[in-house]
Amino acid sequence: MAPGLSIGKGETSVEMVAPLAHSPAHSPLMEYAELGLAHERVAHVAQLRRSIDATKADEHAVHHDASHGPMDPRISKNSWQYQATRNVAAAAVLHDLKAEHLPSGGPRGVERKAIQEIARRHFEDTFYIVDLGNTTRLYKAWKAAMPAVKPYYAVKCNPEPGLLRLLMALGTGFDCASKGELRTMLKLGVHPSNIIFAHPCKRPSDILYAKEHGVEYTTFDTESELHKVAALNPGFKLVLRIRADDPGARVPLGIKYGADVGDAPKLLDVAHSLGLNVVGVSFHVGSACKDLATFTGAIESARLIFDQAEALGYNMELLDVGGGFTGHFDACGNVMFGEIANTINKAVARHFPPERGVRVIAEPGRYFAETSASLLTPIYGHRDRVEAATGVLKKDYWITDGLYGSFNCILYDGQNPQYQVVRTPLLPEPTSTTTYKSTLWGPTCDSADCVYKVYVFSDSAVDGAEDKADGSGAGGGAAKAMEVSEDEAHS
Repeated sequence: MAPGLSIGKGETSVEMVAPLAHSPAHSPLMEYAELGLAHERVAHVAQLRRSIDATKADEHAVHHDASHGPMDPRISKNSWQYQATRNVAAAAVLHDLKAEHLPSGGPRGVERKAIQEIARRHFEDTFYIVDLGNTTRLYKAWKAAMPAVKPYYAVKCNPEPGLLRLLMALGTGFDCASKGELRTMLKLGVHPSNIIFAHPCKRPSDILYAKEHGVEYTTFDTESELHKVAALNPGFKLVLRIRADDPGARVPLGIKYGADVGDAPKLLDVAHSLGLNVVGVSFHVGSACKDLATFTGAIESARLIFDQAEALGYNMELLDVGGGFTGHFDACGNVMFGEIANTINKAVARHFPPERGVRVIAEPGRYFAETSASLLTPIYGHRDRVEAATGVLKKDYWITDGLYGSFNCILYDGQNPQYQVVRTPLLPEPTSTTTYKSTLWGPTCDSADCVYKVYVFSDSAVDGAEDKADGSGAGGGAAKAMEVSEDEAHS
């Protein structure tokens, strides 16, 4: 999971929440739950207020809906669901999630809803609040900033069903990196033509599954992968993944995947000798890219490889600029896209002008998921400890999630997720606001399962919890990790 900025939205916005539901069985958190370590639930939240930077995309969405025949009988254009999305299919998704309005938006609105749900359901386990309003506004901002680049959401980033259904309705494609992800998206009704199997090294069974279900596009970066494809599915439309490293990226990927540009001619020759069909080039600059010049150089290299492939007789028709995008909001609730869109637009216009007829896609994951999810982890145990050397009182707290679940970013990426304390309404008002040096532990028996090692933490989270030992679920407060989302680079 990856930390992000707080959900930045004006307090005058209107949101909705859907009843809490289990997450998909293949979710890493659900696998964690199946071990008896957590029990994930999800509440879907969305807001109505449109951001300024999405106006052009809204107009496009209204026109797009008009081309799809009559309105869904469940949805009217005056409904808040349609007003929130300007898209009939997306509005239907919100309707199907049995959404209810929240009185206000932003992190305060999310926190208020969390407190309501805690009071109503007496949670003892981890749960998420997923802001689908953020997701919608991020999609509109993307379409306004890069209208020629179709986003293919990286399913591995966060496979929460409501998020996937909304993105499908909005019109994204999907980047799948495993057979499980392919299965999930096909079961949701995504057409195979809207999927790219973006894993350069696949198991034979994965290749056969894609073949059986009509998934045509996949990536490769080695000769061995070409020989597997030739034996099992020579009809694949192959996309050569090249290495394009941003050394400052939060998670660099080139050390594992991506062929060196200098190796491309040999790989193209091997593919040609095997009778395989190479149709494009892809790259990934690394998760949370910082050096935008990396995109420029990678697109320039892709054009060179296009020319080399076309000299062999290939019809090159796809450029995949990968991931590396982040999606945050400013204080007014507008999406902060930065210069990344301008950088990509300029490079694509220079090297792949419209008359070439090349389709351009990207694989954003973190962009859609990072600021759309807030994780709440109940505190279910606490302890006082006095340091022998100093005599200073310190506190230990146990929470329902840890390094082997939602906070794996600490272990794998060296991240430091932001948090805030949400006091459960099931406890009386706190009598103490004293702060102590504290440690927050994950739920496993592993002493390395430490989420926050030395933090100054207020005792108000659990003050009075000893008075509620009646099984009511009022064991303590909740640590709220803001905007955690599985990193798009982890599969």
